[in-house]
Amino acid sequence: MLGARGGGPVPWRLKEVIPEALKRAGGKERLKRGLVLAAWREVVGRELAQMTEAVALEEGTLLVQVPDPVVAHQLTYSRLALLKRYEERFPGVVKEIRFQVGRVESQAGAGYKPPSPGHLLEAGRKALALAQKAPPELRKPVARAALALFRRQKGDPCPICQAPSEAHPCPTCRRLLEDPVVRKEVERLKRGKPTGLQGEALLVARHLTREKLLQEMRDLYPEVLREEGLRPFLEDLARRFQALFPEEPLPEGVRSLLKGP
Repeated sequence: MLGARGGGPVPWRLKEVIPEALKRAGGKERLKRGLVLAAWREVVGRELAQMTEAVALEEGTLLVQVPDPVVAHQLTYSRLALLKRYEERFPGVVKEIRFQVGRVESQAGAGYKPPSPGHLLEAGRKALALAQKAPPELRKPVARAALALFRRQKGDPCPICQAPSEAHPCPTCRRLLEDPVVRKEVERLKRGKPTGLQGEALLVARHLTREKLLQEMRDLYPEVLREEGLRPFLEDLARRFQALFPEEPLPEGVRSLLKGP
């Protein structure tokens, strides 16, 4: 193999030289970081990628820029699912994901114009529809992040569905809180049974389930302190709560008691 300009033989093939050069220059690690950042769009999905941006990988922690605290809060619900997807693509590389509010370049590039309220509404509807097609572990955060698009509309986000509203809960969630079908599904969720609810109805059912399980644990906690034989009932409530809400810690007293001897 001859040199490009009449030089002598090239001692290595390019496929052998490039990895060695990258290794010597520390380029291999930079290349890996670049691949991890570029994979964010595929890992998180197109809709969420449009409003977020992976900006750095430092000592195993992936830093993701988000436009506002609402999106940051809701994305924490999918953190474990996102870490699992990264582990499948880059084993042992991404150990944690941290979300921070800041400028998202994918939205703020040249020629970018803030969307009008009408476009925000339409974008939110499309994103919610796409959320139903997302992987099960991502449906809730995708739906909530889509609803966060409405936060520029009148009113603060509803604590249940995040849709803007002057009343909290919003009128839709308030109605669903009293819906007999939703309340029936709450009992199924509490027992670990699947539900056919979707959209706001599912969010309300999960909200009620969370509140009920927390209240039952708080009520049972002092009884367990007095009667050790009741501990298995508290452990069962804790297991069901953690299965439904893996990102949320147990009440402090319950957690301390169950970790004890």
